[in-house]
Amino acid sequence: MFVAMREIRGARGRFGLIAGVVALITLLVVMLTGLTAGLGKQNTSALEALRPASVTFADGDDPSYATSRIARGDVPVGAIPLGTGQTMLTAADGTEISTAVLGLPRGTALPTGHTMGDTAVASQGLGVAVGESVEVGGASIRVGEIADDLYYSHSPVLWVPTEVWQAAMHTDAAGTVLLRADDAGIALKKSFNALPAYGSERGSLLLIQGFLYAIAALVTVAFLTVWTLQRTRDLSILRALGASTRYLRKDALGQAALILCAGVLAGAAAASLLGLAAAQVAPFSLGPVTVWGPPLVLWLLGMVGAWLATRSITTIDPQQALGGIA
Repeated sequence: MFVAMREIRGARGRFGLIAGVVALITLLVVMLTGLTAGLGKQNTSALEALRPASVTFADGDDPSYATSRIARGDVPVGAIPLGTGQTMLTAADGTEISTAVLGLPRGTALPTGHTMGDTAVASQGLGVAVGESVEVGGASIRVGEIADDLYYSHSPVLWVPTEVWQAAMHTDAAGTVLLRADDAGIALKKSFNALPAYGSERGSLLLIQGFLYAIAALVTVAFLTVWTLQRTRDLSILRALGASTRYLRKDALGQAALILCAGVLAGAAAASLLGLAAAQVAPFSLGPVTVWGPPLVLWLLGMVGAWLATRSITTIDPQQALGGIA
């Protein structure tokens, strides 16, 4: 690593530039990953909190949370009917807010730590108070508890008894889906694709992430390829002095590892700070996976790119390079 460190100190601007580009790409990928995770939670956090082993739809061939309806006579023993829907909530002061109404039978344990009774359990984001009477879809109910925010299809959840959900959604169905403790239905995560626009939204964001990963690898390959070509004569001299190809490759890859490490760490640190601010105003999820997962992937992709870029070291002809100098 002696040669690598000497070159880094001698060309700080050049290496700082590539590290800065890697940091910027890392920042973009981490922010996009956090946004993807945050938007996903705003779609599915209420369903995830229920933790069923599987979910059954009325039409297993074309599952949809928007159109599925489970008849009362189709609820098997051990399954819990869950009613889902979105409508406007009208507070006591006339304020209206879009809400997700989730209906469960009385006596069902809610993920908020409460038990479904005769009153509603409202998410904090709805801005209602305990004891307040609210109206959802023409059905009135009193708020009995306030719970931490859970979301369904980007709307804060109001948990209500099944009868209130039926009145709000104007249906006599037992629910939208069945929550099961066995694997007879569709796996929960797979069922998320039955949410309106969930698949296209998540797919678009993941596609953008993929492009950014590819760009990071291409940038690394391009920079190191040019840099390796510029170092050809220096490397040839080292070969003539007895340095092995393995030594030269280790030196080049070590240099790339340091630059990439500096770039991804700087990008991850900046993304963490921006993410903390973004989480206050946007659906942004900041956690170990979203912060450190993308930098690790980018570093590995960069090292693969560095290995490809430095393959030319094995073809260096020291005699030809020295002859050129002479």
